[in-house]
Amino acid sequence: MKTLSNDLTRYQNQASSGLRIGSASDNAAYWSISTTMRSDAMAVNAAKDGMALGAAKTDTAYDGIESAISVVNQFKAKLVAAMEKGVDKTKIQDELEQLKQQAVSISSSASFNGQNLLSTNIEDIYDSSQNTASLTSGFVRTGSGVQVTTTPVDLSKISLFNTTGGGILQKDDRSTGTIGGLRNTDTFTHGGGAIQMFTFNGPLVFTDDTTAITFDMVLDADDPSNTASPGPGTSVSVTINRSLVDQVYPTLNGVISTRDQFAWVMRKALTPVGAQFSTVSGTTNGYALLSAETSGLSGSSIQVTSVNSPLASGSTGGLTTTGTDYGSRPQLVSFFDGPFNVHSSAVLYLPISVDGTTTTVSINRQDVDNALGTSDGAISSADDLVTVLNAAMTAQNVGVKASNQGTYILYKIDDTVHPASGSKTSFGIGPASDNLGNLPDFNLVDVDITSGSANLSNYLSGIEAMLHKLTAAGSTLGSLQKRNSLQSEFATKLSDSISSGVSKLVDADMEEVSAKLAAEQTQQQLVIQSLQIANSEPQTILSLFR
Repeated sequence: MKTLSNDLTRYQNQASSGLRIGSASDNAAYWSISTTMRSDAMAVNAAKDGMALGAAKTDTAYDGIESAISVVNQFKAKLVAAMEKGVDKTKIQDELEQLKQQAVSISSSASFNGQNLLSTNIEDIYDSSQNTASLTSGFVRTGSGVQVTTTPVDLSKISLFNTTGGGILQKDDRSTGTIGGLRNTDTFTHGGGAIQMFTFNGPLVFTDDTTAITFDMVLDADDPSNTASPGPGTSVSVTINRSLVDQVYPTLNGVISTRDQFAWVMRKALTPVGAQFSTVSGTTNGYALLSAETSGLSGSSIQVTSVNSPLASGSTGGLTTTGTDYGSRPQLVSFFDGPFNVHSSAVLYLPISVDGTTTTVSINRQDVDNALGTSDGAISSADDLVTVLNAAMTAQNVGVKASNQGTYILYKIDDTVHPASGSKTSFGIGPASDNLGNLPDFNLVDVDITSGSANLSNYLSGIEAMLHKLTAAGSTLGSLQKRNSLQSEFATKLSDSISSGVSKLVDADMEEVSAKLAAEQTQQQLVIQSLQIANSEPQTILSLFR
């Protein structure tokens, strides 16, 4: 009877609670699991609430960015209009003032639950340890415990106005400006070839091959003033005779009367030996001999020696013995236009091309401080820039050296690294750039196109940079919205999955419980009736003895 009563009580409890396992005594393992999972389900739902709050903040900020893009686009259009001649800049400035106020209003109004992602108060907005906010993104259980996951938000990428500066619509203190003029430097040139100048005299009468003008040349010797080991060059011999003249001019009967006739004969004679002939423009008889720089030697030079002629009056066509003329290496200049700072997050890039090979010299904050013995990344003068450039170019083996010439910076090729000289050499510098782009160097609210010193092109460039950063901010917030949506959807499914799993572990099968409860109740009734019958029999027997 006691067992029957216990079973009946158990089924009654299951029927009333709907739980097969309602306490640890029912099944300690399943009860422990279900209790933990119910706790996790509550945490997931709480995380969903946190994600909803984060989504609201993100949505508010995104709406603010969209509005700011519209305002700055209008601002840009007004600046373009102000560049037209004859426009009333005062009236345009009035319109700009209204747009400024609207931008400030958007920033200050984009607040949800007291938090504003577009209007910030960060001491150093470029410092990653200060500029990061966190939004709840989920809840996870790991082997070491449970934790709420968050998504970091870089406020430097979305803040419109920051109290200490650096917001999207403010001056960017990381700006390197024109990089001391190198951002606007884009120049390329070739070295100078060796040359010897002459004046034609004639006529030259070649009766037969025994009447020949002969001379020697030394080509492509290295300039001994160079620090690289000078090479002696290569010696060649040239002969001009009747056979050569007849090959070029079969009808002249060996008589060369003009410089231009002499030019074609000389070109044919010089081509095989690696030299060139050029007429001198603006003259009737001037001409020049040059090295073709095809000897394979690194130098560029020309020297004429041993000139001989059996022609009448010893005429040589103007050729004479000469000293040595050496070719030069190209040089370039840039103009330092003002000091600038290299921020800790900035990297400068300066392309330098020497003889067809381009090396991009990179310079960061540490390079600047190491070269100048400073700690602030400041390049205050042309001398500072020269020091920094030389240190970087030496470290990266570019083979170029810079020097301050007072009004400009001169760049020369280092012949110990690049020994070649002459017209076969080439040299290019710039334009320089950095990894941050052309950042604005003014605040939107400070734009004044009526000022005599107003640089509308600079304003337009800066506004374009602001628009680029606004677009990037919109993309960042859009990505956060998408992630939040996906995570929220997952959290909902996770919560449902936990509930379903717990239900399978502890919920009672109500049909089965109902059937068993009815059976137990029927069995209990039968037992009671049996007891009642059993108890009535002794009374019947006793009545017979009365």
